[in-house]
Amino acid sequence: MKKILFSIVSLFMCLGSYAQTSGAVVTTSPSNFTAEDLVVITIDVSAVGNLAGKSPLYFWVWNPSEPAPGNGSWGNSNEARRLTNVGTNKWTLTMKPTDFFGKPPSEITKIQFLVKAKDGAGDAKTDDITLNVTPLIFIPTVNRIFPSRVSQYDISTIYFDQTLATDIIQQRMNPQTVEIKIYNTVTSSLALVTISKTLRQEGAKLFSYSFISNDVSGIPSNTTLSRFEYKFIGTILDINGNTIPAESPVYVKQFDLLQ
Repeated sequence: MKKILFSIVSLFMCLGSYAQTSGAVVTTSPSNFTAEDLVVITIDVSAVGNLAGKSPLYFWVWNPSEPAPGNGSWGNSNEARRLTNVGTNKWTLTMKPTDFFGKPPSEITKIQFLVKAKDGAGDAKTDDITLNVTPLIFIPTVNRIFPSRVSQYDISTIYFDQTLATDIIQQRMNPQTVEIKIYNTVTSSLALVTISKTLRQEGAKLFSYSFISNDVSGIPSNTTLSRFEYKFIGTILDINGNTIPAESPVYVKQFDLLQ
C-alpha cells in the first residue's frame, strides 16, 4: 500500500512539474519564414507557471546548433541570448537564421529551443519548442501554393497534384472546383467571403486556380486579411460505380507580411 501511495504521489509530482513548464504561446512574424528571412519570434509565457512574472528571460537553443558565442551554462545563461521584453510575460528575439546560426540554408530545417530564467533554478523554463523553417528549394505537395510566401495583395496559385495524393479519395476523385474561404484578423472564425471557382487542368493529374485575395468580390476596402482556407471538390465512383460527391481535406494558408 505504501508503494502504491508513493507511486501515485510521484506521478502527481511529475504531472505538476510538467504543468509548470508547459503553456508557452509562440508566434512568428512572418508566420512562414525561410532561413534567409528576418523573423521575429514572440514567446508569451503567461501560462507557464515557473516563468510567469520572471525577468529577464533567455533563449536556449540547440538545433540546428548552438550559435556563437553560445548559450552559456544552464546556471548562467549568456547575456547574448537575453530576450527583449515587449509586454507582460511577452518576449521576442529577432534573427536571420543563416546569420544567427552561421549555417547555410540547407542545414536549417527547424529551430529547436526553450526559454529559461538566467539561472534556470527550480525548473524555470518552458517545454521544448520547435519551429519549422520553410525550405528555399521547391518541394512538391498535393496542395502546393505558388509562391510559398504570399500576402493578401499577391497572385496566389493553388495547385492540386493528384499524383502526390496519399489518400484514396484525392487519388481517385474527378476534381472540378475549388472552394476558398477568406478571413480577416477581426472576425477570424467567420469567413468574410466564400467563393467556388472552376479548376484549370494543367496536366493529366494536375489542376490549378489563381487569384488575388484582396481583389475578390465582397472583400471590404482597407481590410487586413489573415488567411484563406481551401478545399477541392468533385466526384468519385462508389463501389457500385455510381457517381457521388467527393472533396479533399481543408487546407489553410496564412498570409505573410512581406516587406
